[in-house]
Amino acid sequence: MNRVGLVVSLIALIGSSVVFAAVAFKVSRDSKSAAVGHGSEAVVDPEYQKLPADSESDWLNDFTLTERSGKTVRWSDLAGKVRVVSFFFSSCPANCLRQNMQVHDIEQAYIGKEVVCVSITCDPDVDSPERLAEYAVKLKATPDQWLFLTGKLIYIRRVAGELFSVALDKQTHTERLIVCDKWGKIRGTFMWNKLDEMAKLRLLVDKLIAETEPPAEEKSS
Repeated sequence: MNRVGLVVSLIALIGSSVVFAAVAFKVSRDSKSAAVGHGSEAVVDPEYQKLPADSESDWLNDFTLTERSGKTVRWSDLAGKVRVVSFFFSSCPANCLRQNMQVHDIEQAYIGKEVVCVSITCDPDVDSPERLAEYAVKLKATPDQWLFLTGKLIYIRRVAGELFSVALDKQTHTERLIVCDKWGKIRGTFMWNKLDEMAKLRLLVDKLIAETEPPAEEKSS
């Protein structure tokens, strides 16, 4: 082979190598992109896509959150108790503190009875179990009768919306106290900063304590 032919062959070989490398890079990049896209769908946030305990529906009818003690608490664990649910965050300097003073009065009024107060943070990045434990001590909350719960914000949003029909975002929450019966059904909501509504809340709690079976409409469902 003469010199010219050799040069032409080398150029052709280099050119084909470049083309092959480019094609291989594109295939590799596309494969990685597809993998990342698939992975993103799988791990958007497992807590947001988490199914309720029965795994039969994508609409929550139970929850799993962490209490200030570090123990896991499920909504269904509270069966048989009247529940007064509220949302708050510990760094709130005014309204949340006043709200929780009202919850404290409710908790104290029903010491030793089948009533539990459930306060769920809307700032879980700050409100770790340890911080909530300190907060509960300041409020003189009775363990087991007043629970302080935390988890992931995206999951707590679902808990608020799907179980309690209220909107929630970071450091943003309803000012209503939500009263649920022994079977976990909402029976009334009350503004914590209105004395007449707090009186109605107590009357409802008294009524629910006395119940031994679900209301007729619940039994037929």
